[in-house]
Amino acid sequence: MLYLIYTLVILIATTLGAVAGLGGGVIIKPLLDLAGAHDAATINLYSSTAVFVMCCVSLTRQLRAGFEFDRQMVVCVAVGSLLGGIGGDKVFSALTGSFDDHLVKAVQAGVLAVVLGLIFVYTLRQEKMPAWKLANPVAIFTTGLALGAVAVFLGIGGGPLNLAVLSLLFSLGAKEGAVYSLAVIFFSQLSKLVLAATSGTLWAVDLTFVPFVVIPAIVGGFIGTYWNRRLSDKGVRRIYVFVMALLPLISLYNCVSNVLALHIVL
Repeated sequence: MLYLIYTLVILIATTLGAVAGLGGGVIIKPLLDLAGAHDAATINLYSSTAVFVMCCVSLTRQLRAGFEFDRQMVVCVAVGSLLGGIGGDKVFSALTGSFDDHLVKAVQAGVLAVVLGLIFVYTLRQEKMPAWKLANPVAIFTTGLALGAVAVFLGIGGGPLNLAVLSLLFSLGAKEGAVYSLAVIFFSQLSKLVLAATSGTLWAVDLTFVPFVVIPAIVGGFIGTYWNRRLSDKGVRRIYVFVMALLPLISLYNCVSNVLALHIVL
């Protein structure tokens, strides 16, 4: 039963992630926390693996379909995301090594609830907010650094945050922003998985769940990319807003439940 739950969660999350640039981790992380079958470190790795696989599929299909990236922007944000991902992973590892798992999950869920809530408010008021079109390589690098660090620390891929920042700082529309968001996610999660593989933590998780993470992520990447290329900006935005309305509530529930569980343990 648990395998089926993981498969459905990851399939739905990566499909929506590829459509709207959410990455999928922002859905996977809180829902797997809600299932309560694994610790925070394992869920982070499952989430990172799923969104990385989905990004590989989606970006490959976008490139084959003729999508053209701004090379300077991709290079700067890629390097920033890689380094930011390393920093975010170090902070997360320090927390998991020093504190109870329920406390780590509560901190992640609490921060995520606040971040998602702020992003949702921004999304509803986006047309009234200022927008810039930054071209400075240092500014682009710094943006990637911050996005990569937050994404890996929270174990979410970072899609909603990426989309909000890319819209605010680079004036990207929903469809174009979704593709650049996936590029940021790809590089930040790449750093996470490389560190996990070289440190041995990747091989310490329950590997029986890996097929139920990877296969639905591949399928979700194909389905989501198909719909991203066929929906209008308005359609992509509607999906994004719908998902963003639900996720802060799930994250807040996870935060409270882990705080209560921590109290019981103590």
